[in-house]
Amino acid sequence: MQAVIICGGKGSRLKSTIGNTPKALVKFNKKENLKRQIEILKKNGVKNFVFLVNNFESEISKFLKKSFNDKFTIHKDKDYYGTGGCLYSAKKHLKNNFLIIYSDIYFNFNFNRFIKSSIKKKSILSCVVHANDHPKDSDTVDLDNKFYIKKINVKNSGKDKINNAISGVYFANKKFLSKFKFKKNKSYDLVNDIFITLLNKKCSIFGYKSIEYIKDFGTPSRIKTVKKDIRINKIKNLSYSFKTKAVFIDRDGVINHENSKPKTLKNFKIFPKALHAIKKLNDYKIPCFIVSNQSGLAKGQFDLSEFFKIIFKLDSKLSAIGAYVDDFLVCPHFTKLKYKNFNESFFSNYRKPNPGMIKTLSKRYRINMKQSFMIGDSDRDILAGKKAGLKTILVASPKINDYKLNVIPDYRKKNLKEAINLIIRTKWMIY
Repeated sequence: MQAVIICGGKGSRLKSTIGNTPKALVKFNKKENLKRQIEILKKNGVKNFVFLVNNFESEISKFLKKSFNDKFTIHKDKDYYGTGGCLYSAKKHLKNNFLIIYSDIYFNFNFNRFIKSSIKKKSILSCVVHANDHPKDSDTVDLDNKFYIKKINVKNSGKDKINNAISGVYFANKKFLSKFKFKKNKSYDLVNDIFITLLNKKCSIFGYKSIEYIKDFGTPSRIKTVKKDIRINKIKNLSYSFKTKAVFIDRDGVINHENSKPKTLKNFKIFPKALHAIKKLNDYKIPCFIVSNQSGLAKGQFDLSEFFKIIFKLDSKLSAIGAYVDDFLVCPHFTKLKYKNFNESFFSNYRKPNPGMIKTLSKRYRINMKQSFMIGDSDRDILAGKKAGLKTILVASPKINDYKLNVIPDYRKKNLKEAINLIIRTKWMIY
């Protein structure tokens, strides 16, 4: 396998922090990020490297020639610019299939699984997507139920969007370059120009969802975040190398108020302490997932557009405090009523107390069920958690008056904050 590492960024936003150091050579734990990237890629079977340079060409070339003994290619983009144009400029060096990686991301990632999944999908391009703490200034995607990209949402557009951020890790088939017309002395962005054009041409692009640690450090605050995450030594819980500990959360009645009014944006009221409780899980690098029955869709009580508004509001409120939900699944059906518009990656056929939503996410992200939790406010939530093999926490809500199923939670807590505080303290979450 070949890896193409793009090292051409100016690093303007980081100048006050790193001076004239190239972003690729920023050190974490006394090791240059580029060196660390190479080491991880080599462990994943990558043997061929191409480094695309522009700014800081001499510094990066000198570093590679001094520190890297294996065969590699350094290519400077002379006629085509940007993250897309530099790939076209270097096409004579490219294999049929190759990885594309930005040099200013710190990762702990299983590339082998990503490569295998991308090849299986037979798409012209694949990109790793994940929830992050700054979706507004990230390019994000909408995914269909087969995880192909339906739409690109460009960063800083001001539009509402689901927190599926493009991470800066890609897998490509070389033929994608022939489907886009490049002109000399013009800049082309890989996502905003090439991806969008390919989607308009009905080319398939696969979105590989991940919870593994991938963090761009393009701003001073993000460098501090990466260094903090390394220091607290919790990144390993997100690794696909072993089963991960996680928390599954019901939405209505746990994150937001449960009431008899129609589920519209106007009536969607988030509990005051719920957002910071989720952020605490993020800070400890404990993945959190929402699993929610939304039968109102099948019943016609609200439509998909209103449902999206609620998702956007929750994501927006979370990101405002640097928090996020890693992924979510909802079941839009109700007993014999089936919801027809099912072309969304987050729709599930499994209605709680069936544990199907939990098991689907567990398989997708390799979750250790015995060391994970379900937090809910109804007997259906607790039974679903029990069936999946999770520890369960019941929080107080009006639904307790309708508690009919013969199932006893492992713990009872007043609200989501208290539940998550318990999880942080309990022996099951000790690293």
